[in-house]
Amino acid sequence: MHPSRVFKASPHCVPSPDGRFIATLSSHSITVRLALSLSIAHVVKLPSDLTTPVTTLAWSPSSSRILVASADQIHVSSIVDLSFRATIKNPAVGGGKQTLVQFGARDDEVFACAAFGLKFSIFDLSTSKAIEISNPKFYLPSSSPRGLSVRPQTSHLAILTRTNGRDAISIHHPTSRQVLRSWCPETVDAHGLKWTPDGQWLLLWDAPANGHKLLLYTPDGQPFRSILASSITGGEDADLETGIKNCSLSPDASLCAMGDGSRAVGTLSTQTWRGGLKLVHPTTVVPKDTLQVWQEQLNDSSHGGSPYTFLRANQMVAPPNRLVDGKAPNEVRAGCSSLAFDASSTLLVTKLDDAPTTLWIWDVTVAELRAVLMFHSVVDFHWHPTARELLLVTCQDEKYRGVSFVWDPLSEGPKPVSLGAYLPNGKIVGKTRTTWINSDPEFPVVMISDAQNGVLVSCSDGAQWPTLWREGAVDDRTIGSVQDLGDSVDVSSLMPDDTSTLDDTFSFKPESRDKPQENLHPSKISALASKREMNILKFRNDIEPYGSGRSAPLAGTPHLEAESEDAC
Repeated sequence: MHPSRVFKASPHCVPSPDGRFIATLSSHSITVRLALSLSIAHVVKLPSDLTTPVTTLAWSPSSSRILVASADQIHVSSIVDLSFRATIKNPAVGGGKQTLVQFGARDDEVFACAAFGLKFSIFDLSTSKAIEISNPKFYLPSSSPRGLSVRPQTSHLAILTRTNGRDAISIHHPTSRQVLRSWCPETVDAHGLKWTPDGQWLLLWDAPANGHKLLLYTPDGQPFRSILASSITGGEDADLETGIKNCSLSPDASLCAMGDGSRAVGTLSTQTWRGGLKLVHPTTVVPKDTLQVWQEQLNDSSHGGSPYTFLRANQMVAPPNRLVDGKAPNEVRAGCSSLAFDASSTLLVTKLDDAPTTLWIWDVTVAELRAVLMFHSVVDFHWHPTARELLLVTCQDEKYRGVSFVWDPLSEGPKPVSLGAYLPNGKIVGKTRTTWINSDPEFPVVMISDAQNGVLVSCSDGAQWPTLWREGAVDDRTIGSVQDLGDSVDVSSLMPDDTSTLDDTFSFKPESRDKPQENLHPSKISALASKREMNILKFRNDIEPYGSGRSAPLAGTPHLEAESEDAC
């Protein structure tokens, strides 16, 4: 492990999708650092009328724009074109708080969801228009990925809604976001939908209480196949068991793994969608040469040793059950709702709901268990986005605050990464955050931060470690070399004179709407394109619309109708 110098952080500290920048929000500005050198590249002033607490700080897909959202405003700024700034005021219905704010499939698109799932809004910054979709089924940040999905390559949006006790799916145009097709699926209570990584299929699965049911649709929304319990689990009593809790697709789009209410995970090949591998979690594990079993040890750090060490088991062990949200294991529903493929699509990590302190790592190419990692705390996990077979594990117990673990098949157990070990006084302030930096897969990097400080840690071996975080690179636009400055920094030298007092580029006002268009959705999903009153300021550089304005056709789709002919 090779740490960088400590840099100034905040509760909102987010790396860019391309791994080049780190954005940190302060009371008056957003500081953007270069991840390679940690020097300050840009400082974006926050508008003076942004007085309510900030709830969201997010990067655009291209890593060129930054979004800041509060209860009643959304601000978008560019780190490439300092003359660009857009503001959306009162984005939520009735002036309430929006529960979800994020960029859409492109830099000119913002998704926002009103409280209680009343409306899902899509704001187009290039045309100053908005599309509103009524009754999104999942509207919280933790559940929204199950309710909306953007198709890779073409950016068509599929969204799941529910009205009058019936589920509905609509597919929207990649640029205008008008409804191309909508229908009511054959589900009792749909639990999630997702495009495959290659965009060839749209998946929809029913809630676990309704049994095993996975529905497949073509890109234009035509039903292709219903996959039931016999194809997923293969057991005699499969129809009586709890259904699908979660689906995970491999990055190469070759496999679909499904966790249900049992100790087994079923996998299907996306080429045939027929019965595939079945991975069963054993109640006891017998270590062998091809199966690593690592147990966390309780150590006393007062003697100078590391308090976080792992011992490789050499005899049969039983992964322990632990309390989940204060409930005993027999009160917690069994099954697997947490699973994910690594970047190489060869390893699958799973976590059982009634044993949340243990991670199981499977080799899906041969359907064998490769590693079992047993902790003393409930854990969460994230694979590196591009590096193969590299897992980041975070623990939820208070005693692990600021500590995460990195594991790969060649390591001697999970390696601890501690923020406190790199701070001068070792004191951690506030909530900690640990995430991967989407950097070169040959040199994986972890960012770990709290409310005041942050540090980058390289996971490369000493012989492979390059000269990272060099101080004051020649091409960096820095302030004061490597010194961190406070919120009152003078950024006038970094910005053109005519941008120091910029007003909002776009100002959306929901009270000035045109007449809504005809409802295209049979179950009253309203997609309303409304022109909103705006003020456009002319700058030195004109703001060009994103892309060419042409939408890519749906692969394998001969024709998409503007209105749905299906009936619920």
